[in-house]
Amino acid sequence: MTRRTKTGLGIGLVLLGLVLLYNYGIASLANSPLVGDYRLSDPLTVDVSSGAVVTNDLELLRFNNLPDFVSTPDDVRVEAVSAGSGELFLGIAPSDTVAEYLDGVPYDEITAWDSTADDISEVEYTRNEGTADPADPGDQDFWVASVSGRGEQTLDWTIESGDWAVVIMNADGSPGVSTNVQFGVRLPNLVPIGLTSLAFGLVALIGGTRLVTSLPPRPGERPRWTLRGRSVPATTVEGRVAALCAVLTFIPFTSGAMFGAPIFLFLAVRKGDRGLLLLLPLLVSLLPIGLIGILVWLLLGG
Repeated sequence: MTRRTKTGLGIGLVLLGLVLLYNYGIASLANSPLVGDYRLSDPLTVDVSSGAVVTNDLELLRFNNLPDFVSTPDDVRVEAVSAGSGELFLGIAPSDTVAEYLDGVPYDEITAWDSTADDISEVEYTRNEGTADPADPGDQDFWVASVSGRGEQTLDWTIESGDWAVVIMNADGSPGVSTNVQFGVRLPNLVPIGLTSLAFGLVALIGGTRLVTSLPPRPGERPRWTLRGRSVPATTVEGRVAALCAVLTFIPFTSGAMFGAPIFLFLAVRKGDRGLLLLLPLLVSLLPIGLIGILVWLLLGG
């Protein structure tokens, strides 16, 4: 194996390992039942003048932008608390049965929403016009799962095959639904995904690091960065990879590379690459973390 091939393979394995560890390993386990039974969205304020709020697409419950390879969640949760003093009703039933039940009743259907992390935003409603009053939802026998009452209501359901609708109403069927609602999913399949990603990530990271650090120096290679009158490249492979990792922190889907710069800076210093500009990749890699911290601090009210 040539030096260039060995270097390229080592760098590729290191970056792959970092992405597997951070983007898929730690992130998957953080969203798995090991951390919380259900992954709940932030409260969404629902305030409509119609008699019900309906969503017919349970895929919308993938609010946290799950990767495509993660299947639709098996277990869903809807938590809601009425903004008024009346009783609230939450129910799940076949979509066609809900459509028949609400035929002629004015109601709002959630057709799409955008989300950032757990924050649901830009909810799109489609109004279905009508003049009829619905029958009391609690008196119907077609619900596969339902809850009603005052205060916070929690509805859990294991998804079955078919077309289903989630319905939010006032328990007496009166118009004007006002509530704060959270949607959640339970994702047990993220545990094996996270553990597998951690295992493969560690193997790739260790193997890539050993490939890169085992390279002998070139004849006449100086283990320092030049500062006098010339450009200042890293003179060791570790230094070059440190700079590369710093650049890759700004490229989507490689955010795990922000951990690469400190790792390779340590290796570079260990092998003698102690130029002043050795600190630059570390500073660049920490910049996004600092900006994110400041942004969170401002959003939380300073």
